[in-house]
Amino acid sequence: MGGPQFPGGGPGVGGPGPVAGPPPQQRGPGPEGRPGFQLGPPGRWWDDRATVKSLRLSPEQRTRMDAIFEQNRGELQSRFENVRQAEMQMEELARSDAPVEVALFAQIDRVAQARAELEKANTHLLLLIRREMDAEQIRRLEKMR
Repeated sequence: MGGPQFPGGGPGVGGPGPVAGPPPQQRGPGPEGRPGFQLGPPGRWWDDRATVKSLRLSPEQRTRMDAIFEQNRGELQSRFENVRQAEMQMEELARSDAPVEVALFAQIDRVAQARAELEKANTHLLLLIRREMDAEQIRRLEKMR
């Protein structure tokens, strides 16, 4: 499964390490290690054997989590691409021979908005996945963060 990595991790989510998981608890700006809501380890942690065993996830739970991820994948990919494009435009403005401060600051606002929209989409996905778990599973998952 190729494609972009999104916040939260896994193909289409997170970077090398966020959604269901970019990098393990790497924090900082950008799609590969960003602050924000984290439900568990980076990536599609519900596919990791050790995590599944530790949380005692049922096959039915994992199937529903996969379906939720797939239903939200397109939105995450679109939001991620919006961030990348806004960042590239900002870099072009900053590299110009005579950067125009007003234009650069306006582009920074567009980058910040794109990042916020990506974060919201990722958080929405993680909250939907969390709803598939019982209180004990959530408690165990939180200990894994």
